[in-house]
Amino acid sequence: MAIYSTSILTAIIVLLFIGFFTAVPWAIHSYRKYGFLSFWTSFVMFSFIFYALSAYFLVILPLPEVRDTCAIQSLDTQHYQLIPFYFIYEILQGSYIVWSDPSTYINFVRHSSFLPAFLNLLILLPLGVYMKYFRGKTMTVKRMFIVGFSVSLFFETTQITGLYGIYTCPYRLFNVDDLILNTLGSVIGFLIAPIILALLPSQEQVLEKSNRVFKEGVVRPLPQLLAILVDYIVVRLIVSTFFNGDDPVVNLLSMTLGLFVLQFLVPLITKGSTLGTKILRFRMRKVVPEKTWGTALLKRWFALMAPWFVFQLFSIITRFGTLDIDSTYYSFLVWIQVIMIFLQFLIIVILCIHVLVVLISKNRQYFYFDKLAGIIAQYKQKNR
Repeated sequence: MAIYSTSILTAIIVLLFIGFFTAVPWAIHSYRKYGFLSFWTSFVMFSFIFYALSAYFLVILPLPEVRDTCAIQSLDTQHYQLIPFYFIYEILQGSYIVWSDPSTYINFVRHSSFLPAFLNLLILLPLGVYMKYFRGKTMTVKRMFIVGFSVSLFFETTQITGLYGIYTCPYRLFNVDDLILNTLGSVIGFLIAPIILALLPSQEQVLEKSNRVFKEGVVRPLPQLLAILVDYIVVRLIVSTFFNGDDPVVNLLSMTLGLFVLQFLVPLITKGSTLGTKILRFRMRKVVPEKTWGTALLKRWFALMAPWFVFQLFSIITRFGTLDIDSTYYSFLVWIQVIMIFLQFLIIVILCIHVLVVLISKNRQYFYFDKLAGIIAQYKQKNR
């Protein structure tokens, strides 16, 4: 059991690592495709990643401590087993089953070869369920058989090649029974999938809700924040590539210019779209048509930049505002830094509370920068 727990624990650690780097891209994908972040769609996707990692680690772990596995194996070590259903022969030979005595049938299950065979049947059973969910309209039993066999063959090839040449000799047995049981398990999973998937919202239900969201045109707060994040990341990448990012003054000027272009000039030209809003499939719209776009967007840009500007200003003061302790102005500098730290803390607390209120409020709330500018976010009609 330690082998299985180690593989699962490793899969959890890797999943957390993957989730850390893919959470934002996945959220962008979901809002772009559906207009909302579906809990069940996200659950199925990340559970599939966890399952795939667990299955793979169960196949390759534990790894040998040395690369030269040939040196620690005897010359007669068997690396493959090519007799179909040999596990049944092993169980029947060593289980002391008397066919005329039903009470001895339990020995079949108790045999040491039964549990590995049963686990090989189960290991690809979830794959059939996932394939039914992801490819329900196009996946057939025949195609599921091919997919299950291919995945199982990949596992067995990984074993017989010593993790593709990393180890000099195979450290796991290539077993044709594993191919048979893995493939059978995937097909069984595909056949029983409707029973399991009945507990989850179907793809059709998710798309139906998506159509309603896009038709209503109401953009939730989180995709608005994601759009701003996309714009910021793009500007940050450009600045880091072409400017000296270690100089806070250069960083302040270049980021300010970049965000001015992306958050003011671009939506001014496109009448409400930035790169981020374009990716998230919505655009900004004025609440009061009489107001000019330039005034509204300029207010929004100033409101967005103000907290960030305070943090950048503190960075500059911290880096260049150094005085000798005997200087007449030393205490003044210390008070300035203390005030800036307190101001930073206050801004963070206020922004966090504001964002949480907007995110969790049942009634539609607007971010301070949109409310000040008189701008709302609205989905474009999506072509299906």
